[in-house]
Amino acid sequence: MITPRRAPLALLALTSLSLGCGDGTPAAPAPPRDAAVADAAADAPPAPPTVPALGAGMHTPESVRITVVATADDGLAQPRDLAFNPQAPEQLWVINHADSSMTIVRNPGTPDREAVTHNGPGHTHFLAQPAALAFGAPGMFATAQETDQVTERGAPPDFMGPTLWDSNYELFNAGDDSHLDMLHNSPNAVGIAWESENVYWVVDGAHRCLTRYDFARPHERGGTDHRQGFVYRYADGMLTYTEGVSSHAEWDAENSRLYVSEPGANRVAMLNPVDAQMGARILPNYDGTRQNMMSGGVLETFIDGASNGLRKPSGLALAGGRFYVTDNETGRITAFDREGRRIDWLDLGTQVQPGALQGIAVDARGWIYVVDAVGNRVLEIAPR
Repeated sequence: MITPRRAPLALLALTSLSLGCGDGTPAAPAPPRDAAVADAAADAPPAPPTVPALGAGMHTPESVRITVVATADDGLAQPRDLAFNPQAPEQLWVINHADSSMTIVRNPGTPDREAVTHNGPGHTHFLAQPAALAFGAPGMFATAQETDQVTERGAPPDFMGPTLWDSNYELFNAGDDSHLDMLHNSPNAVGIAWESENVYWVVDGAHRCLTRYDFARPHERGGTDHRQGFVYRYADGMLTYTEGVSSHAEWDAENSRLYVSEPGANRVAMLNPVDAQMGARILPNYDGTRQNMMSGGVLETFIDGASNGLRKPSGLALAGGRFYVTDNETGRITAFDREGRRIDWLDLGTQVQPGALQGIAVDARGWIYVVDAVGNRVLEIAPR
């Protein structure tokens, strides 16, 4: 008797798979386990974005590394704003409101750190109680001064406005000799942003407005001829002014918009100046410049503070496609995307006193630097 040969087990298994169900429909092969896991992951909602320097969603001081990189021993006296020099990124420039001076910290947070404070002759006028600074065209930056008092002999109390400076580390002294120009139409200025060339936007506390200053062709170092400038006032009387708290500003060249932290209204405002029309001339005109009111344009709320855990937004920085906002009351730093949606935040309320946080800067690594105006410090905040 001949015994039939049995099919190999592997062939039987393959045959059973090919037969499928009883209705003759072939059965689909089971997906590999890794593919099934991948499909499930694809169906899951994406994780919300976070910012490493803000603790990557943890929101606590313990989730980041905080380093004090400058103190009163370095000359800090109620620091209100700070910025890195784009032409020399190792230089962190800090303005001091209390004594009208500038502290420059080189290589902050490293063993090679050094700091020097300048208050040269004439600093009580050209850098009188500064509230904000902004670097501009190569070799230049500008400051906004929060004062409406007499700052030089023979000048009226409202003779104050933004100052244009030489940013050369070897030449700058915070006084008359290192200033390149000055225009006089915005007492109690609390914010400033660079647009292009020699054009800056000033948050004008005296007039509760946003003023566009074009220094055009600056005079020589230490000069006095201001007639080449252009001054245009937007949103006159439409903003709030909070004495002693900076309203920092950022110009976004991608969409030609100006963004302004407004602590008195608990918001970040946005100005679209494109459709504004030139109106009446502005008086008094101390400089002999062209000065006009601008009507139209659109001023609206970009970030509503109450809806995003803010109470008194002050510092503002635009870096890496994100807006960073400091809260002067709570000690919180919050990041938003370009649509004004909150991404992440860090609560420093246990590390600083109310009223401390104002200016903020972000370096190329994404590390954050803030002023502590109450404790006379600059803090570096880095991921752990």
